[in-house]
Parts: sequence; structure tokens; C-alpha cells
Amino acid sequence: MDAPLVVIVILTCNQKQVTLDCLDSFGHCSYPNKQIILVDNGSEDGVKETVNKKFPEVTVLRNEKNLGAAGGRNTGIEHARNQLDFTYIMFMDNDIVVGPDFLTRLVEGLETCENSRVEIASPLLYQMGTEKVIDCAGGAMLNFYTGSTQTRGHGEVDNGQYNHEKFPKCVPTTVLMHRSALERAGGFDVSFDPYGYEDLDMVLRANPERNPFLFVPEAVVWHLGSKTGFSGYTAEYTRMKGQNMQRFFKRHSTSLQWLWFNLLLPFLSVKTIVRELRRGNVKAIFGLVKGFLSGAK
Repeated sequence: MDAPLVVIVILTCNQKQVTLDCLDSFGHCSYPNKQIILVDNGSEDGVKETVNKKFPEVTVLRNEKNLGAAGGRNTGIEHARNQLDFTYIMFMDNDIVVGPDFLTRLVEGLETCENSRVEIASPLLYQMGTEKVIDCAGGAMLNFYTGSTQTRGHGEVDNGQYNHEKFPKCVPTTVLMHRSALERAGGFDVSFDPYGYEDLDMVLRANPERNPFLFVPEAVVWHLGSKTGFSGYTAEYTRMKGQNMQRFFKRHSTSLQWLWFNLLLPFLSVKTIVRELRRGNVKAIFGLVKGFLSGAK
């Protein structure tokens, strides 16, 4: 198989050691034609200088301030479009450690897929520090009636139960996508910044015809699951979460699904509201309501 150029866009913000671990793992990656773009999203930990010294093959781009997940990844996309003649692009969290042949497996999966309309593939993610505990097996299982984005297989021990489902009914977030899919989406929508639902939104816009997503369980990575910029269940966090949730489901659901989702929303929120009331976190509840109202406009 010829090896088309793959661009890997990794975003970091004040997580130097986690990012170095990620880049270290790529030293064992067997795929021969790749270019890593690390976007330093306003870090204050010297990650750019360290990476330049330790990994000179990595392109490091720096945003002087944190542009958010969507804005930061768009910095990497813009550079790739202007400077590189790539066929595939991959978006990956910096708290991932990759297996040696994961990228080869993903590219082979798309290049040899019997369905030529399939342009987006996802690996199997294990939880960091385990060998067989699944973090994500293919993506999020979306329910547009209830607003659920449950991660497929999360927390299960991998006994091969998902190995034969090449085209699961879920939307991946850690993705390798063909450049043509990227161009359909254009990039990430910065209205979802600082983070939340921007990855699901982008993948759905890249695949407007709702072609299947390819799951490649032989492509294995390990995910730590850190939360960059997460400072607790604050009023600002809940406002942002509620707003982005509403914006996402309004954009991608049918009229009936959107109506039903909003009718159910007060009941779906009861568990969260009761939990935060017990904690005395009234501000978070007001933030959540404010976000729901803002995102529904």
C-alpha cells in the first residue's frame, strides 16, 4: 500500500508532561508518512520550547491565548491546508498514547474499505493504565430525543464484543478523516468554544449524507481522560455545557426530535439539579438553566 500523507493535529494547554508522553509514543508509530502538528493553545509551561528541542520533527504552532478547542484545532487545520499536500487528517487529544500500528491500521481500513463513501474512521480507545478496559469503542451513541451522548463500550472489559461491528451506529470523536470530508465541514465551529460538542458537530457536518463511520478495533490507543481547563462544576461550566448541548441538538435533530428533546429536558435535568442542590451549588443550577435558554435561541 502506498502511504498517503497523514496530518495529526494535537492540541495542548498547560499539560506539558501529558503532551510529551503522547509525542513519545509516536516514536514507535510504524506509519511512514505522517506530520504531527502540535497546537500550543496559550500554554505557560514552556511546552513549545521543550517540544522543539526534543521532537524537532513536530511542527509546533503557538496561539498566544487559549482559543478554545475548536479555535485551537482550526489553527492546525489552517497550517495543514496552506503548507501540506495531505490526504488524511487526524484529530487527537494530547492525553492519548498510541499503539505502534494504530495509524497503519486506520489508513488501511479506509483505503481498502469496500464502501467508497466511507471517509471517517476511529480507533479503539482503552483507558490509560489498563490493557483491556474500554474507554471508547467507535464513538458516542447519540439519542436526539433524550439528548444522550453515551460513549459506546465505556468501562467494559474488552472481550472482542465489538470486533465484528465495522460500521457501528455511533459518531466518533477521535477520528481519521479524508481531506474531502474535512473540506465539507470547513473546520470546527468556534461558537462551541471553549469546548463541548465541537467534535461531534464537526464530524456530522463532514458527513452530511450520513455515510457509515468505520470502526477499526485493531487500531489501539490509550486515553487518560484529563480535562484541560476544567475547574469544577461551576456556574460558567454548566452554562457553557447547557448552551452547547442545546446548540448541538438543535442543529442536528429533526423538528420532531428537537420538540421532544425540549419537552423532556426539565425531567432529564432533575438528577443533576437534585445533586447540585445537595451540594449547595445553586449557582451551577442557574448557570445550567441560563445555558439551556441561550442555546435554544
